[in-house]
Amino acid sequence: MKFRNRAEAGKILSKELKAFRGKDVIVLAIPRGGVPVGYEIAQDFKAPLDLVMSKKIGAPFNADFAIGAVTWNGAVMLDQAMVDRWQISREYIGGEARRIIGEMKATLDDLRVGLGNFPKLYGRTVFIVDDGIVTGATMIAAVEAIRDQGPEEVVMATPVIPAELVEELKYVAPLVYAQAPEDFEAVGEYYQEFETLSDEQVKEFLMLANSSDLVK
Repeated sequence: MKFRNRAEAGKILSKELKAFRGKDVIVLAIPRGGVPVGYEIAQDFKAPLDLVMSKKIGAPFNADFAIGAVTWNGAVMLDQAMVDRWQISREYIGGEARRIIGEMKATLDDLRVGLGNFPKLYGRTVFIVDDGIVTGATMIAAVEAIRDQGPEEVVMATPVIPAELVEELKYVAPLVYAQAPEDFEAVGEYYQEFETLSDEQVKEFLMLANSSDLVK
């Protein structure tokens, strides 16, 4: 089944999150594609919407081949087996991590204009939302970074994830999803409309989500 767009996917996913109703929820979306999905969940739960960023660290011989991931606040997670197998140096990893962190911080500063300081997460239920999971590396890194801020619970939420990753990720944190196809391809294959969001669109979602009187 294909979702019509990210908005529909967010509405469907929100229903799957019903077990968390009544909690003090905050939705953290992974930009850019996770933002319209997270927006629908935030509206349904009457919860604030903000951003969390993590990105893969690519191998020196192929930037698309993930050897780990890094978050905007400096958490680094490595696939140590791959690092050892390809004898990737600490210098390379450190340089890439610093470069990516710098880029993420600059992007977040721009996208979060007007939102003020990053929200306090202590004691809250945090939904980390993306429009799809491919390898799980960036989602796992985001979970670990958020856990350091003392939330009551961190929940990974996505409309679509490869079936082979479901059991693996359940050991990381509660996982909620709408579809887990056995023959997973690219995330965009499960959406009829899968346009690239502009920075301005992301900012508009954040403004709308947090300007409502219904937000707790």
